[in-house]
Amino acid sequence: MKSKEFHSIFTLDVPTEKSKRNQIRAAIETYFLNNVVIPPVTHDGLFRFASLLIAAEKWEERYRAFIMVCCGNAIWRSVVGAIPFNRRIFLLPQCLRNTTHCQAQQDELGLLCSECGNCSISGFLREAENLGYVALVTEGTTITTRLIESGKVDAVIGVGCMEVLQKMFNSVSKYSIPSIGIPLTSCGCADTTADSDWIKQEIYNFKEDPSIRLLNLNYLKNKSSSIFGEEQLIRMLGITRSRTEAIAFESLLSGGQRLRPFLTVLAYEAFVDEPDPAVLNMLALSVECFHKASLIHDDIEDNDDMRYGVDTLHTHHGIAVAINVGDYLIGEGYRLISESSLSSEMIREGIKIVARGHRSLTIGQGAELISIHSKEILSLEAMLELFENKTAAAFKVSLLLGATVGGASPETLEFLSHFSHSIGIGYQIKDDLSDYLGSKGDIAVRKFSVLLSVLKEKIPENEMNTLLNAYKNDDYQALYDLIERFQVQEATTAILTSKINEAKSCLEHISNLGLKLALYEILGKIFKEYI
Repeated sequence: MKSKEFHSIFTLDVPTEKSKRNQIRAAIETYFLNNVVIPPVTHDGLFRFASLLIAAEKWEERYRAFIMVCCGNAIWRSVVGAIPFNRRIFLLPQCLRNTTHCQAQQDELGLLCSECGNCSISGFLREAENLGYVALVTEGTTITTRLIESGKVDAVIGVGCMEVLQKMFNSVSKYSIPSIGIPLTSCGCADTTADSDWIKQEIYNFKEDPSIRLLNLNYLKNKSSSIFGEEQLIRMLGITRSRTEAIAFESLLSGGQRLRPFLTVLAYEAFVDEPDPAVLNMLALSVECFHKASLIHDDIEDNDDMRYGVDTLHTHHGIAVAINVGDYLIGEGYRLISESSLSSEMIREGIKIVARGHRSLTIGQGAELISIHSKEILSLEAMLELFENKTAAAFKVSLLLGATVGGASPETLEFLSHFSHSIGIGYQIKDDLSDYLGSKGDIAVRKFSVLLSVLKEKIPENEMNTLLNAYKNDDYQALYDLIERFQVQEATTAILTSKINEAKSCLEHISNLGLKLALYEILGKIFKEYI
């Protein structure tokens, strides 16, 4: 069999002799016991490991893809083994069935085995389901991707031909889901065979390991969101005694993704064995206070009438009141940290992190407002610096506050800082691209301003006046035509891709496995169209 994507690089042969497969697997297991690698590992990384092993063991080049699968398995095995059975999904291919005697029916999830006993599928399914697995007989990765995105599974064990395992790798690696792949031992799209001993070894593999702590994003997201219920906020902030407090309270209850407090909760819990709920809640609420204050002030400065589908605060209460409520929330953010049960040293570090973030935000917002007022298209360098000061700074505050209080090392904090830089800029570029690719919003209100900055970089000098005049005169169609003619969307996407890759590179240096995998998963979910 050949992979359409990789056939020009190497074949997808699987050793037909069981002894040969076991010999390769055993040598690879030994290599990674002596050379510990913290997952995830990219396709290129697996290729390099395969090259080392092929040279050292003098294996045939035609088994390279098989060796890569075995390398990935060895790297992930201890992690998958530490995950409870009921948090795993087990996938079998439909081609294992006996096409002559199969009595199974089909539905949207795949094959519904009738347990007729004419093939090995029913036995594998029964064993996996008895352990607690979600077990499916299905082709492709659509269902798997859906379950992964829903947060219902933490690990995948899949059986399939080498081509299907490649597709599965692409799917699970997007979110860095712990996974094991078991290649079929015969080729073809019907009446194939599998190594039953290998399958049983993998599905029964379970060993509790306190050193492996994975973080469930859905659980942590629900945990952070629960802070912003009315009763919980009353317990933390007390009964409102003034109209200003009441309006601020209402703004904290209003919509939003709660991404920033979620990141703080995530980073804190990654480093603390027994999280202190009071500290955790105060940190998360503090971060949200700063965020809501910035939105209130942004809406005034941008003259926006709606937020979360309702009137903005200044539209409803007036500009002066809205400014004051935003200022009140900033004060609350600092108060929550300073009055927490943290040590004096940790309070000082926490306030230093948010103060620096507050300073960066105002510098970035100032650059944006000045450019709008002067009808200036910022250079690409200036625009990325603006994104660094606004969006990236918010990621940085959220992650560093939680990680610092949780006890992360200075080295880890440094890598988280670089990660925040890359993901924050990437997040804003993606947002601008989404606006452009959607309704092509109001370019005069800088909804996809980074595209204009890229255009300014690409356009020849003799057409610069055309661009500047179109922008100053709100000639949107002329701007759209220039963006398309100079392939600005493609160039902007390339910048976004580079920022995603930079973020991934930062995560390679983080030794906290739970945080590392969680941040990889967040990258996959935010930028899934570009990974």
